[in-house]
Amino acid sequence: MEQTQAKGKLHYAWFIAIGCCFMMAGGLGAILDAGIGAFVQPVISATDVNFFGDDPASRQGELMVYMSMYFLATIIAMPLIGHILPRYNIRIVLTTAFVLTAGAFAINGLYTEVWQWYISGFIFGLAGSFIFVMPVPILIGNWFFKRRALVLGIVSCFSGIGGALLSILFTFFINEFGWRTAYFASALVICIMVLPFTLFVFRFKPEDMGLNPYGWSEEEARKQIEQKHSKAAAAGPNAGVVANRVAVFSLPFLCMFLLCGLVSFYGSLGTQMNPFGFSLGFYGDDVAANRMFGATLVSAVMIGNIASKIVMGFVTDYIGVYKAIIIQLGLVIVGLVGFIFFNQEPWLLYLFGFFFGVQNSVYAVSTPLLIRSIFGNRDYAKIFSWCRIGTGAIGFVGPTMYGFLVGWQGGSYIACFVVSIVIGLVCILAVIVAESTKKKLRWVDDEKAKDLGIMQESLAPK
Repeated sequence: MEQTQAKGKLHYAWFIAIGCCFMMAGGLGAILDAGIGAFVQPVISATDVNFFGDDPASRQGELMVYMSMYFLATIIAMPLIGHILPRYNIRIVLTTAFVLTAGAFAINGLYTEVWQWYISGFIFGLAGSFIFVMPVPILIGNWFFKRRALVLGIVSCFSGIGGALLSILFTFFINEFGWRTAYFASALVICIMVLPFTLFVFRFKPEDMGLNPYGWSEEEARKQIEQKHSKAAAAGPNAGVVANRVAVFSLPFLCMFLLCGLVSFYGSLGTQMNPFGFSLGFYGDDVAANRMFGATLVSAVMIGNIASKIVMGFVTDYIGVYKAIIIQLGLVIVGLVGFIFFNQEPWLLYLFGFFFGVQNSVYAVSTPLLIRSIFGNRDYAKIFSWCRIGTGAIGFVGPTMYGFLVGWQGGSYIACFVVSIVIGLVCILAVIVAESTKKKLRWVDDEKAKDLGIMQESLAPK
């Protein structure tokens, strides 16, 4: 029988949230953010690594192919996550996935051929998908009924915090021990950060411990669902749309698939912020100063990333995810327009960089919440993972296309910003269409599922 946590005792949901903070910092922040930025230059400068070409510029391009391998592998991983997480012990699944991911990161220190990094990139996408993005929205959504958006926003900030702090630590390891040893030392650090939580703390849902989600009550649940759908709608912690062919081929699902892919697509423009700032040449022939400006512009984007995740998480709890995501996409477009028309003043570029950084909260916070708002809790893990296939299927094109556009424009980034503005407008349209058509989806709870002959799959860990 499910029960509410005893008064005066900290709800177990908060331990889940703390674990998610460390997993975001030690997973996404450490490996995909700090791990890429800190190690690229030492690796491409190494004399004991064989590349396909000798040009330093082509070396960096050759190495970064492993990120394309990451995106492609996520296409395979995403549907598996929705199938595996609800069925098997989440501590075993996440621990295995993290050990594989950290191992692929550490073994980079032994590579002597550039193609070997591509293997690690594929493992990052296949095993790392169980760590980087998917589990956190699922766990927070399962464990929190109230303050769900705010908690998810705060937790998501730790990818940026972890990336910023661990980048300094990884660079220290490289300077002190060399990049090969630094890979192993860095992998050890992130294992210490994450494995205690994957081994001992995480549970898939409160029902596994005989609890209700934080802040849940039957009356409040029915009230919220009736506001979103109809007075005849199903209520309960497991109410929602059944993940079947009807749901997958519905217009709201197609809109969310497109949203996930396009947000990931233009989000890859963030990797161009440093060279964009450098290309403006505010400091003439002073290469070091121009590089510093590019790095500072990236910092402005990162500040926008962190701040928006907290602020928009708080705002979403009050105005709803639909209005919040429209505001976020609008701010991103404002930032892109500013890059085009107001790029003569450094301080204005910092401001527009802050606005562009909001796109990270769209991907990490608002999109998962919007999908849950539309489809409910019942088969959320499956539906969310299927939507995220769009991240790899569409998003992997972004870095290559932006690079091509910059070359085609002779080093100008204007075409990149114009394309991103159009994509942002398409994202807004997708959100509007999904929200306006979601009432056609039929929600069921456990009782209605039995009446309709729908067998709910067991969510108990095996």
